[in-house]
Amino acid sequence: GVALTFRVGLFNIGATGQIMMGLAGATFVSTRIQLPMIIHVIVAVLAAVLAAAIWGAIVGVLKARTGAHEVIVTIMLNYVATSLFTFFLRQPGLLLESHGGGTPKSDPPAETAKLGKLLGPEFNLTYGLLLAVVAVIFYWWLMERSTFGFRFRMVGHNSSAAKAAGIKVENTYIWALAISAGFAGLAAANQGLTGDGGLVTSIEAGIGFDAITVALLGGSRAGGIVFAGLLFGAF
Repeated sequence: GVALTFRVGLFNIGATGQIMMGLAGATFVSTRIQLPMIIHVIVAVLAAVLAAAIWGAIVGVLKARTGAHEVIVTIMLNYVATSLFTFFLRQPGLLLESHGGGTPKSDPPAETAKLGKLLGPEFNLTYGLLLAVVAVIFYWWLMERSTFGFRFRMVGHNSSAAKAAGIKVENTYIWALAISAGFAGLAAANQGLTGDGGLVTSIEAGIGFDAITVALLGGSRAGGIVFAGLLFGAF
């Protein structure tokens, strides 16, 4: 998600906030809505992606319509998202744990909404790994093979030339930041739908900022991101 914005000439520092909003969406669906197994997981993941994408689109709209710098806006929205997520945790009946103590904490996700263990209960590896694999393949196709990706790359290389060629640069910024945040929503789903306990505000674990280093180290290319991600995972 962060790498996508680099390719468009943007700098997304808001992955942390986008993950928080994705967590809110995933947690609401996984704890407050009852659905059959598999369908429940899919809906919860989509809720995370949609909630995060909307949060990212706000940045895109502000940049496109007012010229606001995405770095400043995303940093500010990180604080807003974290406070908003904490507020949601404190609302009885919304995300708050029914019998929680002093620390705001959500209910654990329903069993039907969990990303289960990929290699059985004796290993911690979950189906979230498959989300990562699908995400990186989709990212490669989006940036290297799709018309959307061609526009993204053109704007990233030279926004003035892209505008002269008929590309709507402002709309491209909105789409780029929304899709970028949608990838962060997948990270939120992985964080929020794999544990056995409830969520607290520290669940994002700083991965939104780690993603910046991973994207830079991987050259913002799909293959490079895989190797950089594995390297950081090993660390």
